[in-house]
Amino acid sequence: MEFKHFLHPHNLNFTEVGKENDCMRCFGCLDVIYGPAYICNTCDDGDFVMHKSCTELPPQIQTNTFHPHPLRFTVGEVIVCDGCAKLLASFINYRCIDCTFNLDFRCALAISNDYELADHVSLQEGRRIKTTVHHFSHYHQLTRYKFSLMKTETDVMYIFEKLWGSDEFKCMACKQELHGTLTYTCLPCRFLLHESCVNDMPRRVLQSPFHPQHILLPRPIRKDSSIECSACRDEVEGISFCCNQCDINLHVSCAKYRTRAIKHNCHPDHLLLHLGKSIMSEIFCKACHKDCGDSFLSCIKCEFCIHVECIPLPPSTQHKRHLHPLMLVNPFAEDDSGVYYCDACETERNPEHHVYYCEECKYIAYIGCALSEVKH
Repeated sequence: MEFKHFLHPHNLNFTEVGKENDCMRCFGCLDVIYGPAYICNTCDDGDFVMHKSCTELPPQIQTNTFHPHPLRFTVGEVIVCDGCAKLLASFINYRCIDCTFNLDFRCALAISNDYELADHVSLQEGRRIKTTVHHFSHYHQLTRYKFSLMKTETDVMYIFEKLWGSDEFKCMACKQELHGTLTYTCLPCRFLLHESCVNDMPRRVLQSPFHPQHILLPRPIRKDSSIECSACRDEVEGISFCCNQCDINLHVSCAKYRTRAIKHNCHPDHLLLHLGKSIMSEIFCKACHKDCGDSFLSCIKCEFCIHVECIPLPPSTQHKRHLHPLMLVNPFAEDDSGVYYCDACETERNPEHHVYYCEECKYIAYIGCALSEVKH
């Protein structure tokens, strides 16, 4: 039995797909196919195959209970779905012919099969999540959605790479990957920010450790522009904090980086900043010539970098405010609160940095607080 689908130039042949074909995915909903389906035997390797139920979705649908206007299919787009509020890349989506309303194929299929779905809890949740804001970090309106992509979904990631141009999804403020979080995007600009980074982004940085002499202000960066971060030397995308007087540009995370400057006789001429893995990569130690890795000291004037382990710091020390010896330990976070303190000076510390630690009392002291010979 043959079938002609509006999206494909060849006739499709009916088939029953068994469980052994677990690598065959539907061109419409992208799910693994099991059961009745239509396949193109003309195309190489049967590239075009769809569930029988998916082929029955027409080129135009209208569900007045969910959206008042007709929805027509579009091919090969990345959208934020108005049904589930997820960022999705699909070969087939449905778009309103009168406004900006979009549905991914799965939501369109569900709504067309069940007109009561307009009242479904998950769809109501999607409507609550998908909102728009104007934010100083970007020129255009930002759309909120739920990011739920998994690297293990290789077929889906392949479609994203084909349509988005990349399979890497990182926040342009903190430079961390997006994982199951509420996120804001400008789709045409491929601009991405965690919701938490949008909410926590300052309108100015009064004293950045990498440029303390002037106030830094946010500056949106256009999609095709290329700017180097003056701190970590990586490319800055989407948004920077800049000093117009000195032509300084920093990532948001670099501008706000929490650290302290210390003075040590391993580099007596200038102050050293205690830095961690989120600020720089592929930096080599001047002493052992190995990758600095998790935690190191750096002079931004001389580009001098050295492992904490490569400077003469004692493995243990006694502090006047604590009864027990403190041991030098690798960077760590004692809990998942996201806020960490030095118990000696009672100020916030960075969990990316080495500290002196009493395991018995859970007492933590910043290196400059624990050692009198290290000035800060």
